[in-house]
Amino acid sequence: MQCVRKYYPGAKIFVIGDEPNTDIDFEHYYSEHRNIIVASDVTSKILQFASMHKGEFIYMNDDFFINDKFDFNIVHGSIEMLERKDGKASIGWNQSVDNTKHFLEHNKYPIRSYECHQPVVFNSKLLIKTMNQIDWKNHDHFIKSLYFNINVPIRFNPIDNVKLIEPNLSKAKRYLNDFGCLSTGQGFMTKDGAEFIMSI
Repeated sequence: MQCVRKYYPGAKIFVIGDEPNTDIDFEHYYSEHRNIIVASDVTSKILQFASMHKGEFIYMNDDFFINDKFDFNIVHGSIEMLERKDGKASIGWNQSVDNTKHFLEHNKYPIRSYECHQPVVFNSKLLIKTMNQIDWKNHDHFIKSLYFNINVPIRFNPIDNVKLIEPNLSKAKRYLNDFGCLSTGQGFMTKDGAEFIMSI
């Protein structure tokens, strides 16, 4: 939230989930204390939020970081198709790939991947309409890839997956310079990695 407040001081920040330990002002919209958050749980919270907040909103996870170069008017994703990562991802991730891809193929939609760990802008009404087509409560899925493949964006920019598990600071700097966004895993949070994040 620190980088959002820094670069977008007028933004209204909502936290959906456990309350963070921060002195940055935000509205705590929904709290459910769980150690494991599955896809349907996240989607339920987002759709509940969308039903109460008309218009557009920016969705980003708590491990996403942005600067003033990130363009919210462009949808960032990958030209690659959704792919399984057997041996490199959880069962839930691979199941989400299978379910999302099957739905898109069956309904003759594009199958780009929007799982590059970047913020996106959702339209509340369109998001609800999109997810009403899908049995998302009973099947793991990717909400961003479903939304943007069904509602093909006018302005699309293919980017790398900007998730960094290890503290590769040169790549982190490149991602922020080229795309204006970055995502980190626990392994990134070494002393140098944490200092870098604080400097964004």
